[in-house]
Amino acid sequence: MKSFYLCRHSMLDRNDLFEISTNVDNFHNVMPNYFKSMDVIEDNTSEKIVLEKISFLGKTLDVKTKHIVLPPNLHGVFILSGPLSGTSFIENYESDDMGTKIIIQVSLQINGFLKFVPLIEKLISKKMNNVMNEFIISAESFSQRHLFYKS
Repeated sequence: MKSFYLCRHSMLDRNDLFEISTNVDNFHNVMPNYFKSMDVIEDNTSEKIVLEKISFLGKTLDVKTKHIVLPPNLHGVFILSGPLSGTSFIENYESDDMGTKIIIQVSLQINGFLKFVPLIEKLISKKMNNVMNEFIISAESFSQRHLFYKS
């Protein structure tokens, strides 16, 4: 298992960014190139089980995930099925003077045929880094569109 951190900054307020990130029912509208659909199959106060259709590394996959949401700043995502089953993302959102600092602890578990692909961990961590950059851009753009429609 490979563990690493991703860290980025957004100009968005922590509460707004946290809401965008944890709104599972709407997340496919924030990042449609990666998240094709997200269907909640179980929903408790702070925990959701979600069937996700995702596009990653040129493949579209169906995966089951568990999301644990602890406002105002913690979001855990645990992959329950697929080639990355056992992988987790622990997201921490911290307010600062310029917006929000996001730190994600990734524990990457690779299963099946992917174990035998040379340098796959490095490729996946690089792609996750790029996806996080795109998330910040997409969330800020989504927030601007959402504010426009609220007015």
